[in-house]
Amino acid sequence: MVDTATGALIERKLVLLITYLDELRPLVEGSPKTPVSGNVARRAIERLVQLIVEVTADTNDLLVVALGGPQPQTTRDGFRAMASANVLSEPLTSRFIASYVGLRNRIVHDYDVLNPHLVEQAASRLLKDASEYGAQVKAWIETTGTQKQADE
Repeated sequence: MVDTATGALIERKLVLLITYLDELRPLVEGSPKTPVSGNVARRAIERLVQLIVEVTADTNDLLVVALGGPQPQTTRDGFRAMASANVLSEPLTSRFIASYVGLRNRIVHDYDVLNPHLVEQAASRLLKDASEYGAQVKAWIETTGTQKQADE
């Protein structure tokens, strides 16, 4: 059960997620389908990937704590906790852990030179997976309700 205040924060996070996805979509689904060129477009894609992963991580943290769990120590731990709580499916959790969390870390910490084509491919997959993430979280909240709704 999620209290009303936490539910409102999660709702804001999901709105941000949709906003970021709407901004990323034309960058990776342009027509004709060619890799995005130029440093500005490349950096925009990288930044939006970063923001999308971070907003999902923030949402995970909020829900895990609201459910009485400990604050996740890592982003991967947050995704694992969401799967354990049956908020997220195992396949979706695995895709976030295997693909997007590490990519976000490489973007943020500038660990190595990123191949723009590979980043764009990952961003394209992230569009679908992050949309599915939002749908799964929203469905879980609608199914379980919030504390205020349960009290009424």
